[in-house]
Amino acid sequence: MDDPAVTELNTPAKPVPAVGFFEVARRAVRFKERIEALQSQIGESAFGWYPNDSLGGFETFDSILSGRFRSLLDDPGNRCVLDIGSGDGHLAFFLESLGFRVKAIDHPETNYNRMCGIRQLKEVLQSRIEIISQDVDSQFELPEGQCDIVFFLGILYHLKNPYYVLDLLSRHARFCFLSTRVTRLTPGGLEIRDTPLAYLVDSDELNRDATNFWIFSEAGLKRLLRRTGWEICNYGTTGDTQSSDPRAAEHDERAFCLLRSRHLTDPGLTASLLDGWHGLEEGKWRWTERCFSAELTVPDLASGAALLELRFVYPECVKPREGPLSLRASVDAFALNQAQYSTPGEHVYRASVPAACLRSRTAIVTFELDSALAPDATDRRERGIIVSNIGLY
Repeated sequence: MDDPAVTELNTPAKPVPAVGFFEVARRAVRFKERIEALQSQIGESAFGWYPNDSLGGFETFDSILSGRFRSLLDDPGNRCVLDIGSGDGHLAFFLESLGFRVKAIDHPETNYNRMCGIRQLKEVLQSRIEIISQDVDSQFELPEGQCDIVFFLGILYHLKNPYYVLDLLSRHARFCFLSTRVTRLTPGGLEIRDTPLAYLVDSDELNRDATNFWIFSEAGLKRLLRRTGWEICNYGTTGDTQSSDPRAAEHDERAFCLLRSRHLTDPGLTASLLDGWHGLEEGKWRWTERCFSAELTVPDLASGAALLELRFVYPECVKPREGPLSLRASVDAFALNQAQYSTPGEHVYRASVPAACLRSRTAIVTFELDSALAPDATDRRERGIIVSNIGLY
């Protein structure tokens, strides 16, 4: 098609500046206006277009993302993104316009127009997105290979098997943008926000839509995410945040969160690694030396202090012959508490950092182990621990 509007719509945008997610959200608004105009131009043919807004979530994510997570969509290169529950593909086509390689997954039986909309738009736009017909509520398999990011917006409460899906995704994607309905009250008015529960909706109980199943409490959703291999990086809610009810559309509350897989992690994605780090191995982990440091983004400090968290694996091969492994940390030369680890395996180091030590937008954190694996004939590197996550919260 030679229509200039279509050409502009499908032309990859220039790389998004690293200064923030705001530019992505702004482009999403413009893209929505242009693709809706294109749909009006095409007409509805024998099917109707998906009526809901697939791009409105970017404005909400712009309000909750913090620190380095705001640059997560910078420099797309050839990075792979999954859009699950793609509707008419507005989100998939937008991500493609930013420069991502996109795979869009939906199920014709539950898609609004049996995926006619996304397929027609792909043809008109001469798009290269890969469209996959897949029932994600079955024991399905994802396309081969890992993806950097999965968008999983407004889908979770439509699934019979949310645990299976989230667990599978955490093993194939580094990050996940997720939104779903949550509830603070049971239909009888019982407060459950802080209790890890879910309400099972009857087939005609919510909008007479039999595809609605589990409405989680906030605590229930957070526990589900942790149990399925995700770390919650940013979290926020919209809608009725006082009296949300799983049966009432007028009391709809939505949770929006950015998640990071604990299976496919790299501290270099969210911190500036300074001294003492080895290269990324198999796309999953980094060894440190005995001493290592990183520059971290300082969060907004409502409580007057920040929490430093270091998630790591203490390998068996590094274990000292006698006594535990000791770890010391400091922030801009301010000494934090020392911790000791007697057994190899996964551990988390946490320390409170006073606001007085965090006077700028970033802080340099230095770690020191009391022992490390010395270079030898098989590996000439000094090896301390394997770090999967580091941050100030």
